[in-house]
Amino acid sequence: MKRQSSPIIVLRRWPYSESSLAIRVLTPAHGTLSMLAKGAYKPKSGMMGVLDTWVLAEVEFGSPEGAEMQSLYQARLIDRMSGISLQPDRLAAAGVLAELAELAAPPGQESTSTFLFLLHQLQALAGKQALAPLMCGALLQVLDLLGLSPRLLPDLPSDDMLWFDFENGGVLEADSKRPSGHAILTSKAALNLLQSFREDPKATIRAKDEEFEEALTILGQFLHFHLERPPRAWNALRKYSQPLNRQ
Repeated sequence: MKRQSSPIIVLRRWPYSESSLAIRVLTPAHGTLSMLAKGAYKPKSGMMGVLDTWVLAEVEFGSPEGAEMQSLYQARLIDRMSGISLQPDRLAAAGVLAELAELAAPPGQESTSTFLFLLHQLQALAGKQALAPLMCGALLQVLDLLGLSPRLLPDLPSDDMLWFDFENGGVLEADSKRPSGHAILTSKAALNLLQSFREDPKATIRAKDEEFEEALTILGQFLHFHLERPPRAWNALRKYSQPLNRQ
C-alpha cells in the first residue's frame, strides 16, 4: 500500500516495544487496519497523547505489499472524545459499539458507512445524551450494518406478550406457539420502543426504565445468539448503567 492519508478512529492500542506503539484502527476506505507507530513514546515523535483509544485523528501511513502491519508516519489529533472517559458506563458503551463496528468493517473493505456510524456514536457518548435511547438506536443501526436486522412488527394489535424468536430473526405474530429454540416473551411497549428507534435512531423518546431495560435485553440476547457470544464489554455496560435512561 502506497503512502496515503486517512482519518482514523483508534479502537485499541498496545505497546510494541520500549518506544513503539501498535494500534488497531477503523478507516473509511480500508476497513480495520493494524498500524505500527515506531518511536511513538519519544517526546519528539509528535504522537504522544494523539493515539489514545477512541481518538479521531488524521494520519499518514503505508507499507510494502503484503506487510502484516501498516507503518504510521504522522498523526494529527482531531477529536479526543474526552467525555467518554468520565463515566464507566459510557466507556463500556463505546467498547460495545466499537467491537460491533469492527466486525462490520473487515480489513480491506470500503467502510464509510461504518466509520461514520462509529464516529457519530462516539461523539454522542462524549456528550450528555441519555444513554438508553442512544444505545437502542445505535444497536439497531449496527445490526443493520452487520446484516442482522431483527424483525419487528409495527402497530402491534394488542397488549398481549409476543414471542421474540432469536433463531428465526425476531418477533412472531400474535397467537404464535412457543418456539422450540431460543426465544423470550416480550411486551408490546418494549417492541414499540424498538420500532420507534428503528424509524428514527436519534429520536428523543421518553419511556419507563423497565421498557428501556427490556428493549436492551432483547438486543443484547439477539447479539449474543447471532455472534455466539455477547460483545466483550456488554456485561460491564449492564453493570455500570442502571438505569440506562438517566443522565
